[in-house]
Amino acid sequence: MEFGTGAVAVTAHSKIGYEIAKNHHVPLLQVINESGLIKNSENFNDVMQFKCRQVLIEKLYEMGLLKEVLPYQMMLPVCTLTGDVINYLPKEQCFLSCRQLNEKAAEVVRTGKLKILPERYIQNWLDLTGNASDWCISRQLWWGHQIPMYKCTTDEKSVWVAADDKNAALMEAFVLLETLPNLIKIERDKDVLDPWFTSSVYAFSALGFPRGYQRRNVLESFPLNLTVAGQDLLELWVHRMVILNLALTDKLPFNKVLVHGTVCDSDGAKICKQRGNMIDPDDVVYGVPFDALTYRYEEMQREGLLSKAELDRISNYYEANFANTDGIPRCGADALRFTLLSQDIKSDTINFNIASCYENKLFCNKVWQCVIKAQQYYEKLKKTDEKITIRDLTYFDKWILSKLANMVYQANKSIASYDFHVAAKALKTFIDKELCDVYMEGTKLDFENKNPKQAYAYAHTMSVALNTSLRCLSPFMVHLTDELIPRVPGFRFNIIHNFKDTSNKVLNYPKYADFKVWKDAAVEKRVGELLSAVKVVKNIKGLYNITSELVPCVYINTEKYNLKSDILNNKNVVLNLTQCVDVKFEEPPRENIIKTMFDQNTEIAVALEKEEARQILTVARYKLEKKIERLEVILSNLKVKYSSEEYLRKTALDVQLADRERLEAKKKKLEDLQKLL
Repeated sequence: MEFGTGAVAVTAHSKIGYEIAKNHHVPLLQVINESGLIKNSENFNDVMQFKCRQVLIEKLYEMGLLKEVLPYQMMLPVCTLTGDVINYLPKEQCFLSCRQLNEKAAEVVRTGKLKILPERYIQNWLDLTGNASDWCISRQLWWGHQIPMYKCTTDEKSVWVAADDKNAALMEAFVLLETLPNLIKIERDKDVLDPWFTSSVYAFSALGFPRGYQRRNVLESFPLNLTVAGQDLLELWVHRMVILNLALTDKLPFNKVLVHGTVCDSDGAKICKQRGNMIDPDDVVYGVPFDALTYRYEEMQREGLLSKAELDRISNYYEANFANTDGIPRCGADALRFTLLSQDIKSDTINFNIASCYENKLFCNKVWQCVIKAQQYYEKLKKTDEKITIRDLTYFDKWILSKLANMVYQANKSIASYDFHVAAKALKTFIDKELCDVYMEGTKLDFENKNPKQAYAYAHTMSVALNTSLRCLSPFMVHLTDELIPRVPGFRFNIIHNFKDTSNKVLNYPKYADFKVWKDAAVEKRVGELLSAVKVVKNIKGLYNITSELVPCVYINTEKYNLKSDILNNKNVVLNLTQCVDVKFEEPPRENIIKTMFDQNTEIAVALEKEEARQILTVARYKLEKKIERLEVILSNLKVKYSSEEYLRKTALDVQLADRERLEAKKKKLEDLQKLL
């Protein structure tokens, strides 16, 4: 062999060498046994493999065959737990031929019998089924289902037989080997089935197939409607479920596959031991102090389940993310579920943030308090013999019912298309911002109103809005809604809508068809303008730190008849929301007043009647001026940054668009603040 002549690795201990040997019909040569000792060698038998490498180099040097030793980079398989080098060994394995099965799996997708969502994964599926490689189903593990394969051997030859037990294997081997049974030695394969093989047959094996039930009865259950799996499981599990079900039952296990993204940490990095960003879901549900969090993983390292490097990475991650909060706060199962469903599961990654989960826990608390408040409101209702009808509904009732119809529509549409994040956003916006913060807050004092019809109209509306929104929320927050729905106060007959639940207590999910009659874009527009005016008043009070003790009064000068009429007809609602003493449509006083333009035709002012208001307003104006100055500096710096050549050249287009949106939002905020000076 001359210098520069190519040489492959030992064919039995290298994946590349094995492939080359197979393609060029080179015989396998095994020189390492399962104990790591050298064999099939004249001079190095029973020498440990690592020691043999050094001895071999010395021997080559002595023989004058060693020209030089150079460093060489290569991919070396290493056990992540022990750090030991892994050697490939040739062993008899069981393989499943997948060519014909893959053709069937590709065909059911092409013909639409099996739908894969999102559709961008269809090409992944076709690429996967286009691979003709056989599937090795043997695993050298100490747990699992032992492979029902028997090696039947005589003095002359051997054969592998698949059978239920040893006796059945003996009878089959008797035919194949054409010899007497007492001359056949039988040994069962010690390997176990690939866990993914066991998982892939679960769809029908759980029903007793092929034993336990009649085959026909089992197969009537197929195909199921849907399976949900991560993108990394499309090949490992979903594909294998399909090919095995088609092979053994000639039926699909399910009609649809919904592929979701990989769950990542808040920075978008995949959660794994190598990065140290592991989060136990139980810790999120029940909470865990920081000391207990770190101690647990230290114990795992002492038990050999984690390496020192992995422990260091985990400790650093927890120190950076959870030290300031003294661990992971208790969020509950519903908050965890809602947080995950609030993400677009069809995207490649699902970023999980503990802070968002805790925020959703507070949302759970708000939903609970919402029902408690409703119960308290209903206790204030005065008895009346007057009949309440739909005609008694107020303008504000019709607005919240229209918003309810919008939410039910979004929930129905988004759940049907598996866009759960859209439904979650619609639910949270309706319950948190529209039902709790606006409708219930705006009507709370009217439950003691001298006009019982109006109070009962509010009560009927609130009951339907709460009941419906909790039912829509139930798939997202199972435990909370199961507890709260029976507590929602109501009437034997509601003038707006009555749910007709089935006798088995399975709650009917709201349907848009039952609520679309309440959709009213004109009412939404008019009440939306009223609420925008309320928001202006609340912004003024917030920026100038105006409290109820200063007796604030709202003055509105407008040429809009509808706005004036709506505010007067819903005056109590406006006062409840703004926490002001009165709303007047006249010229405001000259002193202790903050004015701003609501639009071209409307001016809104907040006047303070207390004498100490002048000093408070002076201090607040000074702070507002400083805030405007800081915002102007920030805007100036951002404009320079976003217009620089380096930024435009290096920054991704989607990031630039997001930055531009933030810049415009800051400009709008500056304009709003300047109007209030």
